[in-house]
Amino acid sequence: MKSHLPNFQYVLRHPDIHLCIIDQIKIIQTQFNTLDDEGLIKDRLNLIQYLCISKKTSDIVVQCYKQVFKTHPEMCADLLCVISVKLDEQQLDDVIELFMDGLDNKNHITYAKLILKIVLNLNKGQLNKVFKCLVNAFESGKTTICNNCAHALATISSQLRGKQLDNAFQCLIHRFPSYFYVLYYDTTQFIMKLKEEQLGDVFQCLINRLSDEKEDERNRAKCAELLGKLSMKWNEKQLNDAFNPLKDMLNKNGDWKFNCEGIHKLDKYADLLKRIAQRLDEKQMNIALNYCMDKLNDKNEHQNIRIKCIRILERILNKCNEQQLDEAFNSSMDIFTDKNDNADLRKECAKLLKTIAVDLNGKHFDDAFQCFTNGLKDSDLIVRYSCVKSL
Repeated sequence: MKSHLPNFQYVLRHPDIHLCIIDQIKIIQTQFNTLDDEGLIKDRLNLIQYLCISKKTSDIVVQCYKQVFKTHPEMCADLLCVISVKLDEQQLDDVIELFMDGLDNKNHITYAKLILKIVLNLNKGQLNKVFKCLVNAFESGKTTICNNCAHALATISSQLRGKQLDNAFQCLIHRFPSYFYVLYYDTTQFIMKLKEEQLGDVFQCLINRLSDEKEDERNRAKCAELLGKLSMKWNEKQLNDAFNPLKDMLNKNGDWKFNCEGIHKLDKYADLLKRIAQRLDEKQMNIALNYCMDKLNDKNEHQNIRIKCIRILERILNKCNEQQLDEAFNSSMDIFTDKNDNADLRKECAKLLKTIAVDLNGKHFDDAFQCFTNGLKDSDLIVRYSCVKSL
């Protein structure tokens, strides 16, 4: 049934009602001069956000927020972000000015976050204005660059592209290079828009951090993660440069054993190895394969590390010679048939056995088939299920 109720927005814009709303907002605006109860101030700020029904009411609402912003910036800031979608260009300019003024004080981190919240609502002129403000703040030394400021600069320059993108890159790579490897934010989108020469600078920054034994291990792991994500962008020389520090770190046994943080870091290094595996030369392949086999065969090694090594092997098997495939098959068979080994590890070995026997080397097919048939009688449900899937 069709509703006969009048449109709510239309009712609010009725001349008489509209004037009444304006009067009420002005009364609240006057109250802000004397109110000192934060709860009451917050209630009124929350109320007037819903009264941006016309240019006139929005003008007064923005004035109210600017008035309270002087004493309660954080209370107003999020609400300003909420109403930003309802504001016209001039009103939005006023909001931007408030946020940009905040970049010069000790709470600049908060204001950088707020700029990130409204950035999608800005036009090109406003984006340029904020961009210049950020660059000037950095270059003048008024603002200490933080991850939020850096990401605001990267996000805005990604939308503007061209010269602004180049300028932002130069600012970040020279003044705040940790933006590219601390990964407080996802920097991939920004990096993917860079020119080849700029990508080379990012690569070198990541490799330097990855190779630096004095660098925080978490940062080194994050460098490995980003190098892996962008591996298809690197040329052969860069891949070689990435493999050398990776090889050294993977051979550091002491950091990984029975240590959850160490396993997480190893995941990042192993993921990088997996991503570049298909582009390694024979010597590098042998190093990677020997590392994985040594870890896999070490029963004292943590099961997660052994599983990770199996997954690396899956990625590099098609580059292995027959002798290497035999070694991988036999080791996997020994682990799979050892009922004292971890069930999840045995399941991963089953997948590796199937890959070698079916896809790469048919001579192992009968042994693998018999192994899976016997595994159907195993006492562990995970192992039995892996055998069913393999058969």
